Amino acid sequence: MKTKVLFILLSVLFIVPMNAMPHKKHRHKVNTQMIHLNYKVTTRSPLFFNLTADEVNENLTITFQSALEEADITVTDKDGNVVVSEFKTSIYEGKIVSVPNSDSYPYLVEITSPRLDIEAEITSEDY
Repeated sequence: MKTKVLFILLSVLFIVPMNAMPHKKHRHKVNTQMIHLNYKVTTRSPLFFNLTADEVNENLTITFQSALEEADITVTDKDGNVVVSEFKTSIYEGKIVSVPNSDSYPYLVEITSPRLDIEAEITSEDY
């Protein structure tokens, strides 16, 4: 009896919500590549910075996997138009920046902070 109740409780808490998750429509496979990384500060432990990109429902979503304080984020498209601009923002692990109507690959992501400067390129395999 206890195992039945435990099984029902686990299925209600874990299995049913996982099956009810919405399906994300992916249009393109997106790649990110660090072009340039410039360390401004020497630290005892090395600084690692990583970001990922994914296209969901015709929006490009950039997810930061590392943290930086007081960073300026600029995303430009292939024509040089600035599509996202955030100044003096705190980048934390899991922070998301969204680019609506992403059709102008490649995108250039420039991050400037007191600790390091980063340039990354986001490309699509379909183009």
